[in-house]
Amino acid sequence: MCVFISSFSQNHIIYIFLDPSIHASGVISILLCLPLGQGLAAILPTKHFNTFGYIWSLNPGPFSIKEHICIAVMVSCASGGVYSNNITLTQHFFYGQATPMSYQILLALGTQLLGFCLGGLLRQFVVWPSSMIWPGILSTCAFFNTLHKNYSKHDQQITRKRALYLVMAGSFVWYWVPGYLFTGLSMFNWLCWIAPKNTIINVLFGTNTGMGMSILTFDWAMICSLINPLMVPVCPTPLFYLA
Repeated sequence: MCVFISSFSQNHIIYIFLDPSIHASGVISILLCLPLGQGLAAILPTKHFNTFGYIWSLNPGPFSIKEHICIAVMVSCASGGVYSNNITLTQHFFYGQATPMSYQILLALGTQLLGFCLGGLLRQFVVWPSSMIWPGILSTCAFFNTLHKNYSKHDQQITRKRALYLVMAGSFVWYWVPGYLFTGLSMFNWLCWIAPKNTIINVLFGTNTGMGMSILTFDWAMICSLINPLMVPVCPTPLFYLA
């Protein structure tokens, strides 16, 4: 678990500066933890130990959905990285200020603990009410149920797990097309292709050299570089891009 948490946090810090950024989301941790957890449940000894009257075991039972969710929550908290990194990096690269290690540690602890404290103080308003649930979490709940629950199936219908595997295989194959075979699909600026030397068109419709008014992309990494349209509702999406 510690290896997953540290690796996801370091991945965010290293690759967040790319354009489009490479971000290992919590879905990857959910997929990787499932076979590892089931494998450890199969090989770890089931012997029970008695420590000051407390009975415990390295293998209390099969890998359950509760353990899976606990790992996913911890990884999701670490995968976003530390907010204070943006402050220290801005001071270093843009202002040439040297930030000592003690300053970075205290700033990181202060910003992280501030968020947890606010969440605890406002839990009766933003945590306990069922109406305050963020719709994006519903897709994660459906994902866990797909991996751990057994649904009845008919001969003419496809199961959830099989549909998941088919979509994963298709997305893996398609990723190579805009990523390596034809990178123009990632930023499909067809107007700039027609008139590459026209200054007005490049200023209005260029992605890297203009305002990107005609950007069309077939790269899912580019689409999800800012927000995931499958998990976030339609209403706040335009507001997010407008802000």
